[in-house]
Amino acid sequence: MATTRLSNIIEPKIFAQYVLAQTVEKSAVLNSGIITRTPEAAQLANSGGTVMDLPHWNVLDYGESSVGSDDPDRKGETAGITAAKQVAQKNFRNKAWSSMALAGLVAGSDPMQAIATFAANYWSKDLQNTLLAMLKGIAVNNVADNGGDMVVNVATDGTGAVTAAQKAGYATIADTFQTMGDAQDSLGMIVMHSFVKTELQKSEPGAWGPISAVAPFGTYYGRTVIVTDACPVEQGTNRKTYTTFMLGQGAFAYGEGDLGEDAAEVGRDPHSGDNSGEDKLFTRKAFVLHPRGYQSLAAVTAPFKSPTNAQFAAEGALKRVYDRKLVPIAILKTNG
Repeated sequence: MATTRLSNIIEPKIFAQYVLAQTVEKSAVLNSGIITRTPEAAQLANSGGTVMDLPHWNVLDYGESSVGSDDPDRKGETAGITAAKQVAQKNFRNKAWSSMALAGLVAGSDPMQAIATFAANYWSKDLQNTLLAMLKGIAVNNVADNGGDMVVNVATDGTGAVTAAQKAGYATIADTFQTMGDAQDSLGMIVMHSFVKTELQKSEPGAWGPISAVAPFGTYYGRTVIVTDACPVEQGTNRKTYTTFMLGQGAFAYGEGDLGEDAAEVGRDPHSGDNSGEDKLFTRKAFVLHPRGYQSLAAVTAPFKSPTNAQFAAEGALKRVYDRKLVPIAILKTNG
């Protein structure tokens, strides 16, 4: 009987499209609407460069209207408008697996679907982790550059029991929404660590809406909740600090490049296993994930062509160029 090889199962271009579709389907962050596909992000993802400028007009400053007169020699004042630009960076990522990891999947009734699901699970989690790294960088830089106008921090590293005021709760979450002022209704989603959710459920059991077809992620006071232990947790000397993110629809723009046959590749190493041979699957992505209203200035270490998650999370990686109320992101730091 002939041996089944990955090359017998996988047609690279079709396989890559299938993985992309499943990645979107499986990602809670993508399904929530936090990330939206945009033509600009897709253009950069499919371009030959690594950085794209996205010019925009700044919000007009409010000033009281002028009072008219009947004096022809009096000339009214005019207000100007200024421009600025966002900067988006392109990401080049890849992941490879060998037949040792895939051996059990090859035996499935639909092996290509099984392997695609395996790869899609990986890429959906990887995309989510990149987004959370960017949010961490946004929080750090907001404190450094904008006086922390997007961040509420009630956490301490003190000894003794954590108090209610140092935990996530109705009051601390409401204060975080208030960083958006009268635009806070644009914050429709909360991304939190499972420990924070558990503590909230203990203190406010009646605030939670059940998971249903209408609200597939569950709700807290009507706002969608996404729970992931990939949310930042910082261990201090005495306590842990948990970061919770309040986000709005389309807070991040997304676009994926079409790599064609290079998006997925099957290889074989005949020397592996004492010359028994080993099949390998390579997956590659070129994509743009960009927080609206920001210049992405993350460091890139040669010979690499795009930032790592750690570089996105560093101070200075993401600088805000939009007015505060136009950026649907707010950040809460608590001890639970």
